Amino acid sequence: MGVNTKTVRILGLAANLANTPALLPGSGVEAWGANYHGPYYARLPHLRETDGWTRWFNIHSKKYMLRVYPHGYEWYKKWDRPIYLRHVEPDVPGSVEFPRKAIQDYFGGPQMGSPGRFFTFTGGWLTALAIMEGFERIEFWGFRLADKPPKSHECYKFERPCFWYWVKRARDLGIEVTYQKEIADLPFEPGDPAEYAGDLYGFETSLPVCQLNCKNCYQAP
Repeated sequence: MGVNTKTVRILGLAANLANTPALLPGSGVEAWGANYHGPYYARLPHLRETDGWTRWFNIHSKKYMLRVYPHGYEWYKKWDRPIYLRHVEPDVPGSVEFPRKAIQDYFGGPQMGSPGRFFTFTGGWLTALAIMEGFERIEFWGFRLADKPPKSHECYKFERPCFWYWVKRARDLGIEVTYQKEIADLPFEPGDPAEYAGDLYGFETSLPVCQLNCKNCYQAP
């Protein structure tokens, strides 16, 4: 990493999140988490000890959040640092409206077949945001994206093409992108936005894409 390289860590929830090194004080590196904080704290204790995140994201509806992880929503209320939600919520002091329209417009608009619609999981949105904001290095920690038995866990088939597309998009712009071995061992197969006719993750789905396509991945709300 070069001196003063504008860097963001996008944190997933796979078991390899535990290998994420602690942020050094004064490094200027951002760390972005998403959705429910509980598993992050369990797998990455120093995140709790140092409050080592800079922004948090949840693009699901408030109704969904209160139904699926009400304790998470209560946790949002304690922070005045940025918590990106669909809308600014008066009971969340740090809430910021997620810039969905700005991201879509930046990447060609919201019409079908545009990169501005090619989002199948939160990480895709966050990668696009990092590109739009001019980050020079994007690190992924806590991602695996590998199918595993039983068949109900094949949800990553919906996420991988999106993940690889945004990685390629970043690299084509000269952005350094890194990820752990579990990702590096997967075939690099970017999806084609022109072939994606699915729903816009988070905004047009009442449940996450994974939960819609493999009911056993999460406990249904």
